[in-house]
Amino acid sequence: MGVAAMDILGALLAFGGIIIPLALFTGVLAIVFRVLGVLLLLGLLLVAVRLARRSFQPRVETGTFRVSRIIAGSYSIFLGLASLYYIVEIFIAGR
Repeated sequence: MGVAAMDILGALLAFGGIIIPLALFTGVLAIVFRVLGVLLLLGLLLVAVRLARRSFQPRVETGTFRVSRIIAGSYSIFLGLASLYYIVEIFIAGR
C-alpha cells in the first residue's frame, strides 16, 4: 500500500504540473507545455500500468492481502484511464 500512496502523491503532482502551465500560458509556449504535459502523462501511464500489473499478481509471489491488491490495482487502472483521457483532452482543447 505504500507504493499506492506514492502513486497517489505522484498523480496529484503530475496532474497539477500539467494543468497550471496549460492554464497560464498561451500562444507559442502553449505547444511546448502541451508536449511536456503529454510526456508527463505518458510517464504516469507507464507507472500506473506497471503498478496494476504487479498488484494483480498471485499472493504467493507478492505476499500481500487480496483486498489491498485489488484496491491498488483498481486505482492504478483508473489512474491510467485518467491519463489517457487527459492526453486526448490536451489535443482536443488545442483546436
